[in-house]
Amino acid sequence: MKSRTLKTCVGLVLLAALAPIPAMVGAQDTSTPAVGALESRLDDERTLFAATISDTPPDDDLLELGRLVAMGGAENVGSGMACITCHGGQGAGDGSGAFPRLAGLPGWYSYKQLNDYASGDRPNEVMTGIAQRLTEREREAVATYYAVVQAPIHRPLGEVDQGLMQWGGQLAAVGSAEKGIPACVNCHGPQGTGNPPSVPYLAGQYANYMAYQLQLWKDGVRDNDPMDVMSAIAEKMSAEDMRAVSEYYRRVENPETTGE
Repeated sequence: MKSRTLKTCVGLVLLAALAPIPAMVGAQDTSTPAVGALESRLDDERTLFAATISDTPPDDDLLELGRLVAMGGAENVGSGMACITCHGGQGAGDGSGAFPRLAGLPGWYSYKQLNDYASGDRPNEVMTGIAQRLTEREREAVATYYAVVQAPIHRPLGEVDQGLMQWGGQLAAVGSAEKGIPACVNCHGPQGTGNPPSVPYLAGQYANYMAYQLQLWKDGVRDNDPMDVMSAIAEKMSAEDMRAVSEYYRRVENPETTGE
């Protein structure tokens, strides 16, 4: 692949962003934090901004409802569809990448995804049915809940080719002029920590999940992003490009969602 070799200085800058990540835990943690602990996190202005969906800032009642929905206590859903079963009580998700991290995602972004699942704008065999059975208030509440919780990032399993990692880092930092791929940092922030309320973080998200979403955008299955930005970008990416940038961001530390 052309332009794949990075200059030494660029490579060092990109690799410096890769920080040690806590070891992976084996089982899904379905425990949920106390509402008082969640409410105290709203004292941080960035967390409050990321968690606010409507004109009214979130309070303990909304957080409690969100916690209840996550535990399977929604009015029309029931414990058989508890969010914590797949995404965990603190939003760590599934280490395999089958279920994404939700911890610290902007509340408005998650709320929009739930609405898009419900309307069919983002088709998904599992999430469409769940979102359709949630009330508007419950969607807002559970999106707010997961915006506030924090969870450790699991260490990726297995080795990844360093050439692939460098290429992913280049796509993230400067994109590819040859392919017309813009840098991810333009929208997702200099460290991939996202830009609330509408742009999700990439740092620490599961590589398999990110690569799969890019493929869905490329295939036209998913097209619910503003102004079709992601669809246009994904169309220019090869499978290797998708894997490279996903594996790169999987290994970038994201203090915004871990509390570290």
